[in-house]
Amino acid sequence: MQSGQIRLNKVTKEWVIYAPSRRKRPQDFQQQSRQKQASGILPRDCPFCPGNEHKAESIVLEMPSRHHKGWQTRVVLNKFPALTPNEHRERSKNGIYLMMPGYGQHEVIIESPDHYQDLATMSIEDVETVIETYHKRYVTLMQAHKNMMAIIFRNHGMKAGASLSHPHSQMIVTGMVPQNIRVREQEAQRYYDQWQRCVYCDILEFV
Repeated sequence: MQSGQIRLNKVTKEWVIYAPSRRKRPQDFQQQSRQKQASGILPRDCPFCPGNEHKAESIVLEMPSRHHKGWQTRVVLNKFPALTPNEHRERSKNGIYLMMPGYGQHEVIIESPDHYQDLATMSIEDVETVIETYHKRYVTLMQAHKNMMAIIFRNHGMKAGASLSHPHSQMIVTGMVPQNIRVREQEAQRYYDQWQRCVYCDILEFV
């Protein structure tokens, strides 16, 4: 698998992940024509469905279901990761660019064993289990001394960039903090210095 890189955009000064291995990921959605909607693979072929564990990467966490025997959520390593933990964070020059190896970790959170389920149709208890899974992996991954930030995201549907229709989200941890996140931290600190209050606490209280 070709290793990824993190490069500094010379124009915006933002770090950009370059991951060639992501081009090899499976495409569940197939655009047949402008008139036809995208179609997905069947559960028997889906790597996230029960019984197809041999098609997925290593399982790192399972959370039990509150309604039936077996798991409700399952966390697996991304088979086509944007970042990998076996890299370092040392920076170097590559031509005109400042770059570093693609250090980090990329995991997939399978939100349900049901291929046709979705967050919007889950029970409150099942959604709570999904959120608890996020929290457990966040705490575990952020304990690694090289990890500085965790990002949780969910692509829903072909137009959003999802490659598999089975309900899932993803978590990426990195050894650097993007500029747009640092700005938020700086503004939160400035707000506290001015008002001696947490800006996010004030926002939640007002809502």
